[in-house]
Amino acid sequence: MIKIEDLSVFYNDVPALKHLNLQIEDGECVVLTGESGSGKSTLLNAINGLGEKYDNTRTEGCVTVDGADVGNLETYQISELVASVFQNPKTHFFNVNTTQELLFFLENIGLERAEMDRRLDKMLKLFPIKALLNRSIFELSGGEKQVLCLASAYISGCKFILLDEPTSNLDHRYTEVLRQMLEVLRAEKIALVIAEHRLYYLNGLFDRLVLIKGGEIVKIYTQEEFNLLDSNALHAVGLRDKKLESLKLQPCPATGELYIKEMNIAFTPTSGLKLEELYFKNNCIYGIVGCNGSGKTTFVKALIGVLKKSRESVFYAGQVLTKRARLRRSYLVMQDVNAQLFTEAVETELRLKNAHVPEAEIDSILSSLNLLPYKTVHPMCLSGGQKQRVAVAVGIIDGADFIFFDEPTSGMDYQNMLAVSGCIKGLRNERRIIFIVSHDYEFLNVTCDYVLDMEGANGLLGRE
Repeated sequence: MIKIEDLSVFYNDVPALKHLNLQIEDGECVVLTGESGSGKSTLLNAINGLGEKYDNTRTEGCVTVDGADVGNLETYQISELVASVFQNPKTHFFNVNTTQELLFFLENIGLERAEMDRRLDKMLKLFPIKALLNRSIFELSGGEKQVLCLASAYISGCKFILLDEPTSNLDHRYTEVLRQMLEVLRAEKIALVIAEHRLYYLNGLFDRLVLIKGGEIVKIYTQEEFNLLDSNALHAVGLRDKKLESLKLQPCPATGELYIKEMNIAFTPTSGLKLEELYFKNNCIYGIVGCNGSGKTTFVKALIGVLKKSRESVFYAGQVLTKRARLRRSYLVMQDVNAQLFTEAVETELRLKNAHVPEAEIDSILSSLNLLPYKTVHPMCLSGGQKQRVAVAVGIIDGADFIFFDEPTSGMDYQNMLAVSGCIKGLRNERRIIFIVSHDYEFLNVTCDYVLDMEGANGLLGRE
């Protein structure tokens, strides 16, 4: 059992959690949800001991796992009780070989080889992941990496597994794979604590859903109570829909100022991406969809002009655009925003490329993205969703002709998703062309004019 008693967590004396009380029974599945920055990840890090030891937080109250006070345990002792699966799979890996990665924890705790083999055999019977064994980590898609992370958590033998936004960068196929794995873990009586905004794949799986706002628990729903909520009730408390939306698509006319002819990209000697011709219009927003590994990000890199191995002809308003010209006129908000946040304050981040942006414009953009209270805060002190919105703000203020967003709503609640959508749509009248790579159909439906399906028949489809 995990027992949380009067828990408060402070970052630089600012409370992130306030007097939380929660009990999670053995074998129970509990979902933590709420707006970005509400304290979900902070709560998980209080349970697995990472917060106070590595995030420079100050903790009051008590967290116990099977009667042991987490605050009195060493990290290696906690890791034998609680396993964690993080939003970004890259933060997990210590090995290049996938099988070695699965066994890494077991080797570190000195398990006998026979026991390691037994656990590996049992895991292969429970999960269809034999095809992932003895492969390079670098060859795996994002979905395969997350599956490997969850398998590593299971093989550790821990009774409790914590998952922090595990599907934020997954397509719908791998989201379903992850759900099936979670169902197996439930059957194995493993307790699951899942911090998540996407609720559709968890419906029917959890015992309780805990709504957190401003560091406090404001409501706990049973599965039965959650089933009674309609979309309006969910949106009123900032939650996403509990049913997966489909894309609303229609044929799109093949005209536009930006024209791509014969794009060829080789992934391997036997696979690649080939597009005969595509058109994109000024003042339009294009969603780019497809399963993990279908070439979405590769296509974006080629269009920007940073992919050396690609071959394509690109024209804008009838003029040839070289790779260098495209790079000069483009801005990319990356999926891993930590790689492009450089300064010590949110405001400074927005001024990094253009120091003369008026204060009123900075405040307006930050306010529209619910970031104004964090204007002077270090970006690395923000939650994942808040960092994502800072990167979006930088992209909006950049002024590039072609703006690319790679999964801009990962880790984002409903209200902040709408805020990002509104800001991006505000760029539509500035003669820009905007591209959004995303698995978030709910976001694409309210934001995009057209959608390019990387698994489709080399064409564009538009929304109704």
